[in-house]
This record gives sequence, C-alpha cells and structure tokens, in this order.
Amino acid sequence: MPTDQLLTIQRCNIVLGVVGTAVGGMIWGPRGLLAAGIGAALSVANFWAIRRLGLRAMAKVASGESAARAMPLVAALLGKMALLFALVWLMVRRVGLPVLPFTMGLSIFVLSILITGLFLGGAGSKLPISPEDQG
Repeated sequence: MPTDQLLTIQRCNIVLGVVGTAVGGMIWGPRGLLAAGIGAALSVANFWAIRRLGLRAMAKVASGESAARAMPLVAALLGKMALLFALVWLMVRRVGLPVLPFTMGLSIFVLSILITGLFLGGAGSKLPISPEDQG
C-alpha cells in the first residue's frame, strides 16, 4: 500500500498549512491569520481522515474480505465529507471568517498533493511506464 506517499502528503499538508497561515496573517492581518489557520486545520484533518479510512478499506479488501465488508468505512468517508461541507458553511456563514484567506488555508490540501506528486514523480505509481514514455 502507498502509505509512505500518503504520509509524505500529510507532512507536506502540515508544512504548507503553517506557511499558508503565516501568509494569511501577513496579507490580511489577524482575521486573515485566523481564517487561513482554521482552513488549513480543516484541510489537514480532512486528509488525515481520508488516509486512515481509505487505508483501512483497502486493507480489508486486500486481505481477501469482500468489498461489502469495507462499506462501513466507505460510509464513514461520505460522512466525513458531509461534516467537512457543514464545517465550511458554518465557518463562512455563521462565524463570518473572511472567505479568501479561509479558502487559501483550505486549499493547501490540493497544493500539497500537487507538490508531493511532482516531488515523488512516478515512484508511487503501480502503472507500468509505456515504451513511448521511456523515450
């Protein structure tokens, strides 16, 4: 299982979250710092849950259990996504966090996957490299 790559993405998430929070504070002041920090914390927590639940589901199926035995973990992933949507709505609409720095903090998840994917290259891929791509 690609646990090393997922841990690298998780660590990159944390580092980029700290950087994004600092940038939010420098650009938008204390409210931007708070909004970017909360967005980054949600992003880190989101990926942590995805990694844990996804790896558990893959381990169940890889061990020979039927896919139906992994369905509670898949349902937990769907519940996690619903909770994330609710928290984002709550933070923007009810708490009143500034949208731009909050979104910047929340977006570190996507940026960390991109950076880590570029850094790792094809090391985590299980797909064979085609002869055309080998040069």
